[in-house]
Amino acid sequence: MSDLNLIDPAAFAAEKQSLQGRFLLSQLDERVWSHEYFADKQAEVLFTLKGGQDRLGRLFLDLGVTGSVPLVCQRCMQPMPFDFNETGRIVLFGDEAGLDEAMLSDEDLEGMVAEEALDVRTLVEDQILMALPFSPRHENCGNAVIEEVNRDKPNPFAVLAGLKSSR
Repeated sequence: MSDLNLIDPAAFAAEKQSLQGRFLLSQLDERVWSHEYFADKQAEVLFTLKGGQDRLGRLFLDLGVTGSVPLVCQRCMQPMPFDFNETGRIVLFGDEAGLDEAMLSDEDLEGMVAEEALDVRTLVEDQILMALPFSPRHENCGNAVIEEVNRDKPNPFAVLAGLKSSR
């Protein structure tokens, strides 16, 4: 295989191989780097991939992805750091029927049908996308303008409660 990111997942797991590396967000697929929340597409993510066999004799891939990427806060629109350390075990199956049966009996199982070639970069991309918050926000933006506007506004529910009690 000429692409260093391609592995034979069954052989990789059976031989208990390991792989580690790094990617810049800009090196990943457009579905990652075009995400509107990233403030810097040159941020780096690290990954480790280890193969093995579980107690049931099933081949698996353990994937770990870590990074510190700046995201755009959806309140103040300023960059904010987002640290993640995601791990997951992907159990390999020979066919769809085996995968479906295993997933029905264990809802926490992450599995896939073992292909001839698997792109490690795609696994890393999926893990990053699952780690991203739905709407990144600072705990406290420190934006005095937003705080001032919100302080002067009456709580709409308090206004409604006042209308209800005056009847």
